[in-house]
Amino acid sequence: METNSRDQSYSGIVGVIAVGLALLGTALWLSILLAPWRLAGGLLDARDHLKKSQKSISSGATKVARYETLAAQAAVDRAREGLERGGPAIDLLSSFPVAGDVLEEADHLVTAAEHSARAALGTLDIAQNALKGPDKLIIKDPENKDESQIRIERVEELQVTVAEVRDEIRASEKELREVELNKLPKRLQRSVKDGIDTASEADELLADAEAGLKVLPAVLGADGPRNYILGFQNSAEQRGTGGAMLRFGFLSIAQGKPNFDTRTSTVYDVDKNREQISIPLPEDAWYVAGIPDAQRFGNANWSPDWPLSADVTLDYLAATPTDRQLQEIDGFFLLDPIVMQKLLPGTGPYEIKAGPRISQKTAVHFLLYRSYAKEPVVAGKRRILLNQVVQGFEERMLDPLHPTELVKGLGEALTEKHMQIFMTDPAEQKFIERMNWDGAIEGAENKDYAYVVQQNVSGSKLDNFATQTTTMDVELDGDGSIVSTKMSLHNGVFLPQPRYAMGDAQTNVTCALPARCPAHRPMLNLYVKQDAELLGPPEIDGELVDTPAPAVWPSPDRPPEHLEKGKKVWSGTLAIPPGEDGSITFEYRVPGVVRTTEGRRVYHLVVQHQPKVQPETLVVRLKLPEGATEVHAKGWKRDGDLLMWDKPLTEDLDLEVSWRE
Repeated sequence: METNSRDQSYSGIVGVIAVGLALLGTALWLSILLAPWRLAGGLLDARDHLKKSQKSISSGATKVARYETLAAQAAVDRAREGLERGGPAIDLLSSFPVAGDVLEEADHLVTAAEHSARAALGTLDIAQNALKGPDKLIIKDPENKDESQIRIERVEELQVTVAEVRDEIRASEKELREVELNKLPKRLQRSVKDGIDTASEADELLADAEAGLKVLPAVLGADGPRNYILGFQNSAEQRGTGGAMLRFGFLSIAQGKPNFDTRTSTVYDVDKNREQISIPLPEDAWYVAGIPDAQRFGNANWSPDWPLSADVTLDYLAATPTDRQLQEIDGFFLLDPIVMQKLLPGTGPYEIKAGPRISQKTAVHFLLYRSYAKEPVVAGKRRILLNQVVQGFEERMLDPLHPTELVKGLGEALTEKHMQIFMTDPAEQKFIERMNWDGAIEGAENKDYAYVVQQNVSGSKLDNFATQTTTMDVELDGDGSIVSTKMSLHNGVFLPQPRYAMGDAQTNVTCALPARCPAHRPMLNLYVKQDAELLGPPEIDGELVDTPAPAVWPSPDRPPEHLEKGKKVWSGTLAIPPGEDGSITFEYRVPGVVRTTEGRRVYHLVVQHQPKVQPETLVVRLKLPEGATEVHAKGWKRDGDLLMWDKPLTEDLDLEVSWRE
């Protein structure tokens, strides 16, 4: 995607306010509103109304949610009144052992419902007022109606609201934990246990929200101006973090008011003639150390660990001679075209002068493919089209048609790594790590681990057409595992294609015949536990090529081996012609990944994902140990002693299987 920094201004502000808005989105969809009561009368009504309220808030129907929440409050009040007034009927029921036991616990249940209803009212307040109305978080700048600002005082007010909601949730959980379950029928016992679990999960989410709202004012410049870099990736040209960084911009923000620097556009404004810069590199930066063209500001994001890539990229920026004076950088936000796709349901679709209607369905296709086909020769004309796309998007970003959908899209973009954040302040970065918004390589202690990372080393845009499948066959062996991981890629490009799509090696205006078109060259890297050991020569299907240097095999039977962030990495590059497939398969042993907990054997497999235009497919086939019983495997499909996981990989996973021997 090629746009200048001015054209990405509102896309940039998304990065700055993502922490706050995504947290607010978390608050909107908390399952705290689901009061799982199975008692009669008012409690049953309260349950039904709170359930409808939660659904309405999630869909953005706040008027309906308000009615249902107030109705739930009224139902709880009726339950309390009925309990306190008592009467002959209550006295009669108390004389029966079972009914009497239930009534003894009724006060705890009603009190828990009251706290839940008050938590719902607080959540409703956030849903109704945070993103729209007179008290909304983002408003027009009073001094310049053409610009917007984020109200820091509203952020601070939201801190108070979230804290109050959390107090109510914790109080509800406390009441439920005081219920003597043996006095309730089994179906009621299950409901109370569900309520405790739900409250506990909600408390954890609200703790995240509190932590985020605590750091957000400083991020928005409450304590002094902040300066951020916004890096825009072309995900049709894969890199470790998601794509080649072709454009970037600077954003400063003070007291919630953003200011975008219009003097920068492409990375080549810094990387003059792709000149390489010599700087000290971290030990883990093996990609950059081994690839000369990566030794510059605009091409250093080869590692999938964004904190590592961001740190190295900022070091290159500081070491590169430039005509402009750079401010101290407080954060580095990485975005790709999928972010626009995620946010368009919130902003609403729009028209551009010389192109199609831009919507959630058309945005990525136009940015990564159609714009190349529409202007196959003159790159400047394509840039004008792309500028119009982003300008239309920025006009709608801070005044969205559907604020709740906008927040939801932000949360998805962060979860799926299409937006990644690096902060130079340790406390702020700690929060980013807490939320898993940093795009870092996970530690995965005492767990099996796999991370397939693709790098496009042909300078093409063929990742827009490529599909990837990772297939893992896992056999548990004592406390360890024996794993066969196959990394497969299909070059699905259709012909003819403009030369800009086919890459640097294509000199013709279009590429029409497969025999005359350059092959896709993906560098495939398998990250595993550091103590994993290969069991034999890898299996190659297709043409293995010696490029780039870190992917050159020292012998035909053994791949290069690297260490990065506590993981071992095996690498190889394939040349895959149009319409064909290629794969590399590694078989290896991993010790110490099966544990015994409370009499059960437990195996965890952490699988991290790389953000792509087309998400890879993950297939895991796990063979259970002989004699395994009482198998728990949430999300897996079972066929005899074989467990199967076959799904698109759009976010990091922690897959768990447990059994008794």
